[in-house]
Amino acid sequence: MPDRHDIDWTAVPYRGLTDGSRPEPVDLAAVMTDLPDGLRDRLAERVDRLGYINGFLAVGLHHPDAVLALLDMTEQLKAALDPAHVLVVALATHHALGNEYECVQYLDVARASGMSEAWIDAAQGRATSGLTLSEEAVRRLTLAVVFAAPPAPALAAAGEHFDDRGLVAIIHLAARYVATSRISHALSLRPMSGPLRTGVDPKEREAE
Repeated sequence: MPDRHDIDWTAVPYRGLTDGSRPEPVDLAAVMTDLPDGLRDRLAERVDRLGYINGFLAVGLHHPDAVLALLDMTEQLKAALDPAHVLVVALATHHALGNEYECVQYLDVARASGMSEAWIDAAQGRATSGLTLSEEAVRRLTLAVVFAAPPAPALAAAGEHFDDRGLVAIIHLAARYVATSRISHALSLRPMSGPLRTGVDPKEREAE
């Protein structure tokens, strides 16, 4: 499928980037003709769904090859896990690190996916019950990555529910979200108050 050329990139807004922060985002219209193969399609798909490019991606386009590699890696890791386990990794990581920018997005996705408030609180570590045994094992392994805690106990517990492929996916995805949280903090990214495009299902909100 050829890259998309049908979007007026001068009219596409950034979302979630604090006013006056540095480094400033790139000029989307200026860089669209010189992106790696496939990245323009990825960005166009987000504009179709959401009506904007979030601040994390906008700033990341200073290094477009890295953005494409990050998107590819994230999609492959998510595909290796149950969607509920992906949400546990995301909510546990971003809550533990105080990353409101990402946490707000994943809270929307969790609620739109039918997760109860009790489940969401448990995934964030705000409640002591509400997760299945496998979900709790994911949360504990995630926190071992987040806080660089001794991994053996959490890894052994998670190993009762996941094979090596699943364990590696959890660890890599948690590390990816740790990096996202640090980058979001460094760039002063702020939570988005809602989609610009009216009628957008919260489940379709961008979640890094």
